[in-house]
Amino acid sequence: MLFHVLGPIEVHVEGARTPITGKPATVLATLLLHRAWVSLDELADGVWPDAAAPPSAVANLRTYVWQVRRALPERGRVERRGDAYRLRAEPHEVDADRAARTAVEAARTADPATALSRVDEALGWWRGRAYPGLAAASAVADQLDELRIDLRELRAAQLLALDRGAEAVAELRQVTVASPLREGAWAGLVRALATTGRRTEALLAYRRAADLLAAELSVPPGPQLRAARQSVLSLVAV
Repeated sequence: MLFHVLGPIEVHVEGARTPITGKPATVLATLLLHRAWVSLDELADGVWPDAAAPPSAVANLRTYVWQVRRALPERGRVERRGDAYRLRAEPHEVDADRAARTAVEAARTADPATALSRVDEALGWWRGRAYPGLAAASAVADQLDELRIDLRELRAAQLLALDRGAEAVAELRQVTVASPLREGAWAGLVRALATTGRRTEALLAYRRAADLLAAELSVPPGPQLRAARQSVLSLVAV
């Protein structure tokens, strides 16, 4: 069994996809987020984050838990203890955990081709923002968004190492559009452009990044971005 939280909540069993929607999906997402005993009050906060729970909240929540249980083919996955519930799920059964583990493997891999394969495997788990619609998961979702961007930067670095500079530039351009204040991505783009012989574009990218940092954060370029610029100037001087 595999639980998908990197995008719409789904359960996959032996290749068969079981989407879970509405409030039962919120209950399942909450249980997957904690993977510990979750009280009815915590479940209610997830299901009705912006409004008071209705008088029928307890009965409704028990119905949603029943619907989750019915969607899972393995009995006993959702346990009950008084007014609390717990979902049994191992790390290898949750896509976010698989992605994080594969990301670590990719970062530790010295061979660029193997590392690139690991990065692509990790990125392949994402179908959208993690735990969609679950306010309590916003911090975790932000961390997973950062991991996804880290992986894309690592992907570009491996592409460069494999002499696939044009692909690295395309990857980093997308990252800088999606995260325009991410200095590491800009530094990577400056280096990738220079590596592919586009030195003028590299310096223009540096200037664009410097202007954004000044306008949005009132800070100058950091060491990483300055070093990337210096590497371009060194190439020009040669």
